[in-house]
Amino acid sequence: MLPTISVSNDWFLISRAYRRGRGVQVGDIVSFESVVEPGQKAFKRVLGLEGDCVMMGTPGSGETQMIRIPEGHCWVVGDNLEWSRDSRMFGPIPLALIKGKIIARVLPWSERKWFENDLRPVADDH
Repeated sequence: MLPTISVSNDWFLISRAYRRGRGVQVGDIVSFESVVEPGQKAFKRVLGLEGDCVMMGTPGSGETQMIRIPEGHCWVVGDNLEWSRDSRMFGPIPLALIKGKIIARVLPWSERKWFENDLRPVADDH
């Protein structure tokens, strides 16, 4: 999740109101049980929710295969697409694995901030 989240020194405020994917939206950063390293937490950005179609590869890679996200799942990616181990590697994750939504960085104090999801739906002109 670099550069948004440091893997070693940052501390976060996680809202458990979003547990099991309840109320999660595209653009949110979520904490979930890692599917790559069971028992470990992972942090990724939600790119798609059930019913959405997403490209399986990294933009610009030439991979154009699309997948429809199944019911009860979401598609997560890291902000550092080139190096991130995310849904492009392991597929959609079950919403049940989501532990919460990251709403703020609290430490280091000098870098504290609220995380806002600035994504807005595209206007439908039809």
